[in-house]
Amino acid sequence: VQPPSSDFGENVSALDGHAANLSSGAGGLLCFYVYRAQGTANYPPKNINAGNLAGAMWYLQHEVVIQDPPKFGINRLLRYKVEVRAPVALQKKGLSFGVRFAYDSQLCTGPGDCTKEYGRYGYFVGCNSFDSLYPYPDVPSYYPDGIWYSLPGGGACTKGLPTGTSCTYSHSWPPEEVTLEELQGKAGAGFWADAEDPIANLRKVNVAAAMFATKYPKSPHLPTPACDFDFKKFWY
Repeated sequence: VQPPSSDFGENVSALDGHAANLSSGAGGLLCFYVYRAQGTANYPPKNINAGNLAGAMWYLQHEVVIQDPPKFGINRLLRYKVEVRAPVALQKKGLSFGVRFAYDSQLCTGPGDCTKEYGRYGYFVGCNSFDSLYPYPDVPSYYPDGIWYSLPGGGACTKGLPTGTSCTYSHSWPPEEVTLEELQGKAGAGFWADAEDPIANLRKVNVAAAMFATKYPKSPHLPTPACDFDFKKFWY
């Protein structure tokens, strides 16, 4: 297999945030939150990208609120509880996550050949930690704990928990949400100041986390699992 070029051979990161690893090792059932910036449209999280809270906040800051009105009409931050189990072929590589594919208008655009890799492994959930700089963002983000995910529609469960064979992830519905207006509060656009200050960015993430906790007090705290995507194991 010839992978897309990269200077990064391995990425194993334990990151803070919001999942419970319900059984250890590749193939274990993972339960955690993913976040997605979205406009007023409502549709299930299939054939999309999402992030942990830090990853979603970086996207809002880096690509959305720099425009007026915000990019794509985005006006809220959604939260889904997901359960993930890697397909068997990926488990055999010792991985819970594959490469994080990009989805543009719900079409998978790589890196590499999405159809080929889903055929080789099954419809895996992909991840990338921002610190790896692969595949994107490929420059420092100042959100060092950021993670992005890819959720392929072919892996979504129609009922029950993921088995790793018939399906690889399930999700809550409807999602919980915080609007950008609620998030920014009286500070308005000033909420996003100091974009290249990791400490300031951590404060923004904490504000968002506190807001979800206040709005949804019955929702459990779920720490984020390690993004265990490994370049060499996956592509070779």
